[in-house]
Amino acid sequence: MASVDQAISRLNEINTESFDSESERLRLSNAILSTLRKVQSPWDIASTHGFVNPTIAASVKTLIDARVFTKWVEQGSKPLRVDEFAELTGVDAVLLSRLLRHIAAQHLITFVGEDTYASTPWALSLGTDPAIASIYGTFYHELIAPLALSLPSYLGGTGFKNPNDEKDGNFQRVHGKGSSLYGFVGASPLRSKEFADVMKCHARGSILPWTEVYDTYQIVMGAKMDRPLVVDVGGSKGHDLEKFHQKYPDIPKGSLVLQDIPEVVEGLTVDPAISVCPHDFFTPQPVKGARAYYLHIVLHNWPDHKAAEILKNIADAMEPGYSKILIYEDVISMRELSIQVTFPDMTMMALCSSAERFENDWHRLVGGVKGLKIVKFWHRPHTIGGIVEVDRI
Repeated sequence: MASVDQAISRLNEINTESFDSESERLRLSNAILSTLRKVQSPWDIASTHGFVNPTIAASVKTLIDARVFTKWVEQGSKPLRVDEFAELTGVDAVLLSRLLRHIAAQHLITFVGEDTYASTPWALSLGTDPAIASIYGTFYHELIAPLALSLPSYLGGTGFKNPNDEKDGNFQRVHGKGSSLYGFVGASPLRSKEFADVMKCHARGSILPWTEVYDTYQIVMGAKMDRPLVVDVGGSKGHDLEKFHQKYPDIPKGSLVLQDIPEVVEGLTVDPAISVCPHDFFTPQPVKGARAYYLHIVLHNWPDHKAAEILKNIADAMEPGYSKILIYEDVISMRELSIQVTFPDMTMMALCSSAERFENDWHRLVGGVKGLKIVKFWHRPHTIGGIVEVDRI
């Protein structure tokens, strides 16, 4: 028993401030998960999957809608009793007690006794960052949960074949023939906003800035400054181009090109160094001979035949020996699996009939496009994501 007490004491000393780098934090997080699985019984694990996770998501969403977390922040995030939460929000105290008790049992907030709870960094984020709260909104309840629940039935109906048809996949089984992820998201302003928030959180919370993974001096070195330096294909609001500009503030105006569909970039205000170019990447690339064409978490949304179509359109616009493609995605390693990579893979299967890719998958995909070859995989040890550098030969 003493050894258990000592282990618990040491674990209680750890928090997010205990690490010199994000890679160290992720390594320990995965090691703790591995240890947890060793001490859990089969029932512990099964009940977590079947009962705990769905009810936690429902409880958190209810508390968000009741403005519990925002009101808590307004009170300085100090410990509060259930009756104080009830007075602040107008929510029934008995209901609040049940909901708060449940999330406290998952150590999402801290139970300090006598129906009193203390805040945590997670709870603080839900009261201050709408993007984090969006993860529990329509993104989960209207998109992720229904598609995840339908996936086993869909796969069984295909004879358990790996999905690769973006027009006839699990998404279409749930939402109807001819439906698509982006059409579904775009049909609702709330879905569109929350989807954008979640993608922002994913990039901010899971992936290093690309300028810290790739040696961007290779873009500037030998560049022809009368042409664009970086074309961000499917670049959303341009946050990755802003990171490049922060590193090279003296580049000429218009050196960076932001491309996405018109609905995304319409009316967008950007830095003068960035020019906005509405573009569908399934059509020919209009910007010719750029130094680098950059795609961040784009190709994982598409099965190989559609991803190859996107790459071919870019390849046709490249100048051999000068232009390059930089693909920033999850690059799955069989040597060091992590949930941070495998959960996006399962999500892509459920939503888009697509996948995250191993290194050999990238070689097969890129090698199948005439004129393209992989030069190097760029990654930081124990981090999520890598940049696939591709040349035009």
